[in-house]
Amino acid sequence: MNFLDLFNRLARLAKPAAASELVEITDPQGPLKDTGIDSLDMLMITVYLCEIFGIPEEVGKNLKPASVAEVEAFVQQHKTRDFGSVEEALAAIT
Repeated sequence: MNFLDLFNRLARLAKPAAASELVEITDPQGPLKDTGIDSLDMLMITVYLCEIFGIPEEVGKNLKPASVAEVEAFVQQHKTRDFGSVEEALAAIT
């Protein structure tokens, strides 16, 4: 699964009213602060990721990423389930 694609799509779900203002993330190492994602958006993205990957909410509260690469590393470390595609992952929350 393309984690960067999943993250970008979750960002649009987390900020639907301003989705067109979000910068498409193409570099997983790039800083999240340059994308238009604020702390509330990141909280919502974290909630979605925890639901998708079966990460306990208490564990998810510890995620304070500076980049998508850090988010992906966190998910890889704590996930209890996996998906083969972005569409399958998104179906877990819709």
